[in-house]
Amino acid sequence: MDSTSIRDSYDAVADAYSRGFTADLTSKPLDRAMLTAFAEQVPKGGPVADVGCGPAQVACFLGDLGVPVMGIDVSPGMVRVAQERRPGLDVRVGSMLDLPLDDGELAGVVAFYSLIHLQTEERSRAYAEFARVLRPGGLVLAAFHAGEEIRHRDSWFDRPVSLDFFALRPEEVAAGLSAAGFTMEATLTRGPYADEAATERAYLLARKS
Repeated sequence: MDSTSIRDSYDAVADAYSRGFTADLTSKPLDRAMLTAFAEQVPKGGPVADVGCGPAQVACFLGDLGVPVMGIDVSPGMVRVAQERRPGLDVRVGSMLDLPLDDGELAGVVAFYSLIHLQTEERSRAYAEFARVLRPGGLVLAAFHAGEEIRHRDSWFDRPVSLDFFALRPEEVAAGLSAAGFTMEATLTRGPYADEAATERAYLLARKS
């Protein structure tokens, strides 16, 4: 999907999205459990990037667990609301297809519902970027809607947007990560919580070989 459309759409809804999703993790125990497991297993001493961080609810959760973390988002509006939420947090404008990071700079990458706007070829590029910026043994945690459905929004939070949402098959994501040099360590799927859209969720934990 066109990164300009993604950027402009999230810029348009940044403030409303932040109000709606800032406390998103409080009602999602399995999300918190996966993030906690990631925090315990990620190599020590190096930063973690929350890629497609939005208002940085995931970055803040990891930071509160003692993980050195930064946020990266293609939307300057989302970067702004993330910085307002957690002053002092390192949040940068950038695309997961061309991360503003050096080779081997990171110990971990979290992509929480940020792969869902990318088409197949773009996801492969993102996995290659994750491999590039991670040191050997670095950890990736990806979360996404599971399935094969494609949804399009032209309005969100009463603002005009143009966004495609791709549900992904866990085995396809696992194969893409494996092709980029990762070894799968864990896979979890769950049904939707009461306050969520009625889609299955999937979580993949993978380590750079």
